Amino acid sequence: KHSTKTTEFFFMLAVIVVLTPAALLDARTLWGVSVWTKPLKFAISLALHFATLALLVQLFPAEGRSRRPMPRLVRISVAAALFEIAYLGLQAARGRHSHFNFDTGFETAMYALMGIGATLLVVVPFVLGMLILRESDGDRSGLRLGAVLGLLLGPVLTFIVTAYMSGVVYSHWVGEAASDAGGIPLLGWSREVGDLRPSHFVSLHAMQILPLVGLAGDRLAPAHARGAVWTAAALVIVATAALFVQALAGQPLWPR
Repeated sequence: KHSTKTTEFFFMLAVIVVLTPAALLDARTLWGVSVWTKPLKFAISLALHFATLALLVQLFPAEGRSRRPMPRLVRISVAAALFEIAYLGLQAARGRHSHFNFDTGFETAMYALMGIGATLLVVVPFVLGMLILRESDGDRSGLRLGAVLGLLLGPVLTFIVTAYMSGVVYSHWVGEAASDAGGIPLLGWSREVGDLRPSHFVSLHAMQILPLVGLAGDRLAPAHARGAVWTAAALVIVATAALFVQALAGQPLWPR
């Protein structure tokens, strides 16, 4: 069943292949950037997300991957991802905003459903982290600790940041802004006002950062691998909080 996550990874790669030429050929913009920028970013992020889960689930014994609740977690996360990317693509094709859009009853309802889908996408890794934590097989590697901390810490921090964006300010900006044009290259974060996306980026990718730190520690300095993971986890928390506070103060990460 866990191979479904690998299938979803390749599906998102296919979506990226389709969206990239669309972004290059379609001149329409939203908030000053291509209408296809958001679905393309989400497809890349989801591909990385499912690649991470497909790799970390290998920390389970083979017989445990087919037992409950693993197959159910796979189905939930795949369904949520497909819904998110389908609606993002639909809105891009229509030249309409998908996030923070309350213009019509349909878009308001879909935005609420997107919130549920996004919540499921971070709840599933958290549950996976708890399941790995409960597997007491004596493995004290940096990779295992990094996987547990990344899968537990990342979703919690991400939920806090996204809940503020989606339930308090209804925007990724803090301050007067009407465009993402001229933002940080590749990432698009504002260079004019506070932007909550850097904090969201660090918190979300703790799921990749901490396992990678653990893996590197196991290879380079096994005796210090777990200490390196704990240090990296503390840095992720500090960086997420610092970037969050900076955004709330209306200060961009990289001012003009």
